[in-house]
Amino acid sequence: MPSIIDPETIYVDDLPTVWSPVQGEISPAEHAKELEEQATASLLWASPVPDQMLRVLLDETSIQRLEEPPAGYDPEIQGQWDSSLLAFEFKRNIKLMREERTPEALILEYKLEGAGYWMVEITQETVTIERF
Repeated sequence: MPSIIDPETIYVDDLPTVWSPVQGEISPAEHAKELEEQATASLLWASPVPDQMLRVLLDETSIQRLEEPPAGYDPEIQGQWDSSLLAFEFKRNIKLMREERTPEALILEYKLEGAGYWMVEITQETVTIERF
C-alpha cells in the first residue's frame, strides 16, 4: 500500500547495481513499458535525494505523461517548454514546505499529495524520516 513505509518489503542485497539498455527487438508494448521504466528512473535521478528516499520508501514512483508545463515550472531556470518533446512527471506531487539548515542538521518538511506531511532530518550520524 503506498504511503506507508513497509520495512519487510524493502529490497536489500550485496550485488553490484547494473543497468543495460534493451539489446534486441521488442514489441511496441514492451517498448512502451521500457520507456516508462526508464522515465521513472530518470525522474528519480533528477529529484533531490530526500524526495527520492520518500518516493522509494512510500512506493510513490508512478508517473504520467506531461503535455503542458507543470505548475511551478520556471522557464528562466528550466528552459523554455518544448511540447514536441516527450516529458513525464510523478503522478503525486511532493512539495517542500519547510527547509531548516544548521551546522548540525538539515530538516525538511514535505507534503505528499494525498499522503500527509513527512519530515526528513539528516545529521552527520543519522537520517530520520517520519510522518507527522
